[in-house]
Amino acid sequence: MRALYFLIFILSIHYFNAQEKIFGEYNNDFGEKIILKSNYTFEYYWKFDLASSWNIGTWEIEGGKNIYLKVNEIKDTLKSDSKIEMVLSSDKISNEITSNEYALNLISGGGQSRKLSPKKLFFKNNKLFTFSKTGKIQNKKIKSLMNPMVNSKPWFEK
Repeated sequence: MRALYFLIFILSIHYFNAQEKIFGEYNNDFGEKIILKSNYTFEYYWKFDLASSWNIGTWEIEGGKNIYLKVNEIKDTLKSDSKIEMVLSSDKISNEITSNEYALNLISGGGQSRKLSPKKLFFKNNKLFTFSKTGKIQNKKIKSLMNPMVNSKPWFEK
């Protein structure tokens, strides 16, 4: 019986240590950054030239390897004439905005949910691997969009 308790203790220590290693900031070669926080929230940023995007949300891990990201969109209240609409916020605080503020947000080069974060990641060796459209783990370099002579890493590293 002691051996069983000891084995459970050792396995739980290994599991919780693996969880701690996951928290932190990860970047890839395509201008993306994911910050996984210990309170199971995340921030996602993408930047390319004058364009940018961001998202926040929650994350969970299954089996110690698969990480699922769920985006929580922040909405502003847009009041115009007799109409009230909920629109994506330009910042992380929900506000009431005017038609002019909304128009300025639309023509800017960045904002919330312009490029969504990956929905699923695979954690291995302190790296977060994305999945292709066919569902395969992207663990090989791919050609850069800007320069086909350069191979870039699609996965995220600390």
